[in-house]
Amino acid sequence: MSNAIKDPARRRRVVLGLLLSSIAMGLAVLWGIWAVLHNQSGVLIVTSRPTGAEVILNRRPTDLLTNAFLSDVPADSFIVSVRMDGYRPVPPTQGVTIQPNETTRVTFLLAPIQRGDTRKLPQVSGTPHSWSWRIVKINSDPAGASLVVDDKELSVATPATILFEQGLHHLQARWPDGTRSFKNILIDPSNSQLDITLRPATYERPAPARRDTVR
Repeated sequence: MSNAIKDPARRRRVVLGLLLSSIAMGLAVLWGIWAVLHNQSGVLIVTSRPTGAEVILNRRPTDLLTNAFLSDVPADSFIVSVRMDGYRPVPPTQGVTIQPNETTRVTFLLAPIQRGDTRKLPQVSGTPHSWSWRIVKINSDPAGASLVVDDKELSVATPATILFEQGLHHLQARWPDGTRSFKNILIDPSNSQLDITLRPATYERPAPARRDTVR
């Protein structure tokens, strides 16, 4: 045996370190289980300039394009990035921690890749996440409407790609001139991707009824 093992004080420190590491890992597992059981989730918004980049979550593709809204993301830590042909994300990646019932937003700048630039892009591997939710592409006519989903302001403007969990959701679009549009959507995982176009709600006053003149 080595002297390190024979030294009782050194041995106690090693055992204590292993014990603390085991406790920390156990607490992390218990937190994850508690979060799932108590539906601890938050919102993640990923935007980019220009838009249309694919969101990468924990180095896996998502099939979501910016600007993207991910609802009911488990309360946990994630590595976020984006990718678009011919562009380099700045910064390459961003680490985020989703807090229960809170909204986290990350933004990336996409810089054109210059000739001779051989730097590696953020790593992407594996298959897309198998979401139990559905992707909804939301457009508006005219474009540039801010979105409110289930009474939460998203701080993104149309067009946008949003990931909804299963169930009924209330969608609202607000234009700079004050006009609005409202729509309820029902998300069913068995259905295909939805594509919604919102237009300002209009109201036309009916013409007054004609009165026949009696002579």
